[in-house]
Amino acid sequence: MARTTRFLRVALGASALVVIVALVLWIGPDRQRSKAQDSRAPGPLISRGYTEAPAGTVVIAGEPAGGAVVLELRVKDGQKVKRDDIIAVLSNYPTADVEVRATEAKLLKARQQREAMVSGFRVAEIVMQEAVVKSESETNKLKQLQFQRSSMPPDEKQLELSISQQNLEREQAKLHVWKEQLKADLAQIETEINILTAKVDDARNSREQALVRAPLDGVIAELYSRQGERIHGNGIAKIVDLDQVSILAEIDDIHASRVMVGGKVEVTFRGSPIVHKGTISRVSPMVKRLKRSQADQGEGNVNLVEVEIKLDDPAKMPRVLSRETRVIYL
Repeated sequence: MARTTRFLRVALGASALVVIVALVLWIGPDRQRSKAQDSRAPGPLISRGYTEAPAGTVVIAGEPAGGAVVLELRVKDGQKVKRDDIIAVLSNYPTADVEVRATEAKLLKARQQREAMVSGFRVAEIVMQEAVVKSESETNKLKQLQFQRSSMPPDEKQLELSISQQNLEREQAKLHVWKEQLKADLAQIETEINILTAKVDDARNSREQALVRAPLDGVIAELYSRQGERIHGNGIAKIVDLDQVSILAEIDDIHASRVMVGGKVEVTFRGSPIVHKGTISRVSPMVKRLKRSQADQGEGNVNLVEVEIKLDDPAKMPRVLSRETRVIYL
């Protein structure tokens, strides 16, 4: 009797086990299919972003020929600057400035010499000599007329005319020499002026290389080098044009097909309940791979795609950087 009872218990247990396995096999696929369908069910795509100005951000470092040390820093964090404002003065500026001043002084002296040549005593001497030549020429003509009516012997007439002609030619030769000398001196001083002008331009360019200027209107967002320091690899400063602020958001690459340029979004800025309409202006063709550590699942990889968004009303875009936003893709 005990054996029969034990056999019945074993049989009932085996039957129950078979029934449970059958239920699991029957229910399992349906539940898994339902879960997969739920994961694929479309819904609003939401991501976080931040305000940035990628198209209006520049990092300035200065020209290597200007020097490796910041001699003078003329800006501070958060300061507004205009295009061509001087940001910093580099260590080669004093030497370059002395060279500019010395070369400019030489150029000024050469120009004054040229001015003296064309309007000074040498020109006056030439004018006077031209008058002398004209006077000698008239005198020579007068003697020729007088000798035609004179009763002097022919050889005396010829001698007088010869002497008068020689005097005229001597004065003409003197005038020619003075003019040619002035012409040669002017050509020489003009060449010297051209050379000095080129040297002044080179010296000014060298001095300008020691001045670091702002390439655009903007705000000093960050300083990388301070006064008296050598310029680091990051440069001297970062300037941002806040009029070009946009929103940069990141989405998982599995949702990349759901966003495209021209797509509409709704944007909410942290600390404000106002919802702004926006448009996707750029979708990065590159996927950024990140590693994220989770306490319950360990370390995993995440592939992200960057999306740039502009508000439909640009006037409502905050002129600040790194402000957190919430983006809903419509």
